[in-house]
Amino acid sequence: MTTLKTYSWGDESLPTIFCIHGWASNAQVFKPLADLFKDRFHFLAVDLPGFGHSVCTDAQQAYDIDQLMEALFEVAPDNCTWLGWSLGGMLAVQAAARAPQRVKNVMTLCSNAKFVADNKWKQGVPKPLFNGFMESIDDVRLTLRRFAALTVVGEQKDMLISLKWLQQNTQVPAPSSDVLKQSLELLAQIDNRVLLSKLPQPCLHMLATDDAIVPHKVSQEYNALNEKHLTSFVPNGSHASLVTLPQSVANGILTFMQVNG
Repeated sequence: MTTLKTYSWGDESLPTIFCIHGWASNAQVFKPLADLFKDRFHFLAVDLPGFGHSVCTDAQQAYDIDQLMEALFEVAPDNCTWLGWSLGGMLAVQAAARAPQRVKNVMTLCSNAKFVADNKWKQGVPKPLFNGFMESIDDVRLTLRRFAALTVVGEQKDMLISLKWLQQNTQVPAPSSDVLKQSLELLAQIDNRVLLSKLPQPCLHMLATDDAIVPHKVSQEYNALNEKHLTSFVPNGSHASLVTLPQSVANGILTFMQVNG
């Protein structure tokens, strides 16, 4: 098994937050957030297989959920907070359910319990949009550009600056089409609804009000699944609000960590 690449920001003696990025991104997406917290928390972010600088020789194997969770546990510190953005949030919930003794609490950001919408789960990505990404996935450059653009839809200002930052920092080096395909398939397969209803750890779901990928109305579903879990909102935030509005996201994290850190 290939060891995943991790990046560390802040003093290691501080409480650690273990961070997992979303699809078509890498660990650098957490840097704006980590910079705000350098005196309070130690941020440890991981590149998922085939993204950033994590090597991936077999994408199908690497994105088997059991194999992927094993690889994440290999690099995650014991008994710390897990923070996941989008797909990363879904993986953090999986981790908390699989090894409660390893995951102290969970924060998800712009993350869904089930990514693709269906007749019973309305608050997901429409199937045609998902299929559109799957159909063009062999064109890596186009796929990355389209997805980065979608993550900043809803931004009030500096949309193009944010888009450029994402492309330069979170999509270089570019993943292979195979890695994009297998990780997108995993994103569609994960259904955390039952796990969330039973999750014993403190949990915060942060949602952005103008997210074009994960609708903020999924907060009602989260509340119905587990009344102990907290939901909060990033006002005027897009899917990429951890980059575009890091201070607003940081406020939510700080409030939660003051009670549960």
